[in-house]
Amino acid sequence: MKYGSREIDINVWNGEKLGYYIAIDTETEYIKDVEIPEIITCQVYSGKHAYYIPIDRIKEFIDLHDKSIFVFANAPFDLDVLNKCCNWDYFPKVDEGGVFDIQIMYRLHKLATTGVIPFKYNLNLLSKEFLYLELDKNEDIRCNFAQFKDKPIAHIPNDFLEYGAMDVVATYDIFTILLGKIKEKFPASNVLGHMYQIKGSIALHHIRRNGIGFNLEKAKEFLDSVQREMKDLSEILATYGWVRGEKGGKKRFNRIIDRAGIKLPKTESGDYSSKEKDLIKYRDHYFIFSYLRYITLEKRTTFIRNITTSRVHPRYNLLMNTGRTSCSSPNFQQLPREGSIRSMFCADEGKTFLITDYSAIELGTLAQVLYSRYGANEMQKRINAGEDLHKYYASVLYNIPVEEVTKGQRQSAKAANFGFPGGLGIHTFIEFAEGYGLKLTEDVAQNMKNQWFNAFPVMRKYLQGEEGFVETLTKRMRANTTYCQEKNTPFQGLAADGAKIALYDLIKVGYKVVGFVHDEIITEVDTNKAEELLDLQEHIMVTSMKSVVPDVDVAVESTISREYCK
Repeated sequence: MKYGSREIDINVWNGEKLGYYIAIDTETEYIKDVEIPEIITCQVYSGKHAYYIPIDRIKEFIDLHDKSIFVFANAPFDLDVLNKCCNWDYFPKVDEGGVFDIQIMYRLHKLATTGVIPFKYNLNLLSKEFLYLELDKNEDIRCNFAQFKDKPIAHIPNDFLEYGAMDVVATYDIFTILLGKIKEKFPASNVLGHMYQIKGSIALHHIRRNGIGFNLEKAKEFLDSVQREMKDLSEILATYGWVRGEKGGKKRFNRIIDRAGIKLPKTESGDYSSKEKDLIKYRDHYFIFSYLRYITLEKRTTFIRNITTSRVHPRYNLLMNTGRTSCSSPNFQQLPREGSIRSMFCADEGKTFLITDYSAIELGTLAQVLYSRYGANEMQKRINAGEDLHKYYASVLYNIPVEEVTKGQRQSAKAANFGFPGGLGIHTFIEFAEGYGLKLTEDVAQNMKNQWFNAFPVMRKYLQGEEGFVETLTKRMRANTTYCQEKNTPFQGLAADGAKIALYDLIKVGYKVVGFVHDEIITEVDTNKAEELLDLQEHIMVTSMKSVVPDVDVAVESTISREYCK
């Protein structure tokens, strides 16, 4: 096979022991849904010859190379295909660090060197960037391997064999280049925390395949009701001259605001702001009230209006710049709390949800970061003593005993505890605090910050300086950071990595995880086993998070429900 300027032999594997690093790829039936497809071929490469492994010898090959590192271009997919083919329990291999994914490595490397994870990162793009080689993605070949199901490798045409071999050789070469780049620039990185991300990737792949139940009838009733209300609102808005989607809408909006005498800030283009945070203070005006309500309803419908099946399979993106995940189609991680949309996601008959979330986990991971950098600290001490950090800070802020702190005072404390650690300045904090129902003057906000430093003195040291580069305790690195990114990433990213490990550990022992919302995990279990399985789920989640937060106590809280209700 001609591969760039090299000739690569293609052979049928006959029991040879290959090298330490082995790239593996599979060709499968072509499917469009979330089912695991049937394997057609399995090809490997370790730097010399490409081999096709007979299907009935795949498990033999895996067992023979139990000490080798397996490298994939899309590990979660290929691992599931191989598991289906030969009942390979790949979790021990992953746990011992024996599985790598070049697309994950690529994203981690880009984050560490540029500070931004690329939007696209498939095998062909990586091949062009690192090997200066464009892979043949002939659709007539890619989508037609199924015709060779159950046929000997010798009966597969050469152009199909070369197609598969090209991918696995490219995977190996890209891996060796990326590994070299990472080890040269970041020798102590442990390959930038790949272990946490490969486990998260496997878990998120399972969650997508599992899907989550959806009540179509309830959704239809909701959409019908919303559409009726939106129709009424659109008629009201039209009396002011504003029609959604009509050309010149911005100019009409500007004229309406001018006539109303409303003092809204303007955008760079000179138009009045239509942001909710700017409009909300003028909601007593009937146009603004109707406009806000219309936009709110419109946004709510975007989450569910395209769902047509009783089981939904959201797509999870493993890694954002912060280390957190994201979600789409639908965005399950951003479902509005208002209305009844969350309750439309439901367990199957005879099943129930176990909904468990970490309690103030980013304060816990912040306390761990502080302990790792500076030793024992007030935040860590009080969390480990079982104290409520919000009540503690409120007692400092208002100079009262903890037991006298009111609900409203605790709410004020939450704004500070969640706002100041990420490096918010006073003006930004004032805006942030509005989300907690607080309207603060500069003097009040500054006093809150001063008292917060008094409550947690080590935070003065943590928030000093700016280097433009940050590393999490899990060895993931991020370049070209702003001040706030540099202060926020260590604890937010640590919480994200711990949650990914928890997802993986739950799936490994057999839980059907159906939803993930940053610090909250949803599993679907038999109703008659809910109480028993909830205890184990909480234990696993605490233990998994402790693997990255060993010096700070972790707490969870749970709900058992047939509907998503958090």
